[in-house]
Amino acid sequence: MSIPFSEQEIKVLDRVIETRRSIRTFKENAPSEAEIRAIIHAGAYAPYAALAVGETPDFRRFFVFRRGSNNLSLMNEIIKKVAKATVAGLEKDIQSKPSLKEKAARYIQRMSGVSQNGFPGLTGVPCFIVVAEHRGIPVAEKQSLAHIMQNMWLKATALGLGFQLVSVTESLTDVQEFANLLKLPFDEFAFNGCIVGYPAQEPAPRKAISEEITWL
Repeated sequence: MSIPFSEQEIKVLDRVIETRRSIRTFKENAPSEAEIRAIIHAGAYAPYAALAVGETPDFRRFFVFRRGSNNLSLMNEIIKKVAKATVAGLEKDIQSKPSLKEKAARYIQRMSGVSQNGFPGLTGVPCFIVVAEHRGIPVAEKQSLAHIMQNMWLKATALGLGFQLVSVTESLTDVQEFANLLKLPFDEFAFNGCIVGYPAQEPAPRKAISEEITWL
């Protein structure tokens, strides 16, 4: 089939992909509603598991938390509880399998901090987006959420916005309190989330990435 895009358009896509970075510090001013809608539009067009969602029309939901929202504070309290339970579970696992101690040490240290203070700076972020994806058979909601995040990340990059994936949002999937906060039925959706805003500084240059290929 004929390629529907010009060579110049393909080069622009390559540049967006290569420019994508994780941003961790943001300016105070929030993105416009139009920019947020454009990012969500990109996420909405990410692949999904047709068999898993079936005939459900609203299998994908987006929730936008604005800076200073009381709901962000509530979310942070939920994250603290989940982090505390995660640390307790890992420490219990280490007792029965000591070989895990070294592998899990850094993660336990990080989650211990989250259990005490919540996600750093969450209540002051310019914009926090939570995505909910319907759970079904086959179990593919995590893959779908990864596609959504990548689409949104690339769109944010193209708009000159910073993007930070907040993977701890995944751990809220089995928490009824969080489903209640979003007014969703419990145990029917999986979650992931991200911070979007204007970068406070230029990101560091990307490290060299291996492109080694084994032809079989």
